[in-house]
Amino acid sequence: MTTERRDLPSRRNHRTQKVRIAGQRTAYISVHDDPAPAELFIRVRGVDCTSEVVGLYDVLGRLASLALQYGAPLEKAGEMLMGVKFEPAGPVQLHSRIKNCASLPDLVGRHLLVEFCNRADLAHVSEPDPDKEG
Repeated sequence: MTTERRDLPSRRNHRTQKVRIAGQRTAYISVHDDPAPAELFIRVRGVDCTSEVVGLYDVLGRLASLALQYGAPLEKAGEMLMGVKFEPAGPVQLHSRIKNCASLPDLVGRHLLVEFCNRADLAHVSEPDPDKEG
């Protein structure tokens, strides 16, 4: 890690993934679209989403962003989130490669690792091989 914070451009693209966990909570994971992502937003919706739950996920995204901007490796951040277990957990809908999670932080960590760190071993569904299509 470094003691200097990475400057982000004023205008930047994001990749947003909408997911539904166990049919009850919808989350939007938005990551600064860059070879080395440094910004993460987590928005949650659902019947059980109190202001405390929404606020906690906002803080989780802010802390992860700050750590990445100060040089924390994305793979370490993803690994720290994976394996966290609490409700809602279970089947994941709307994600092409991840089909089950132990919690929303587990899903976020797995998403970061699969999508940005080439950790195909953590995906439940293989990515189609573009060389074999046609």
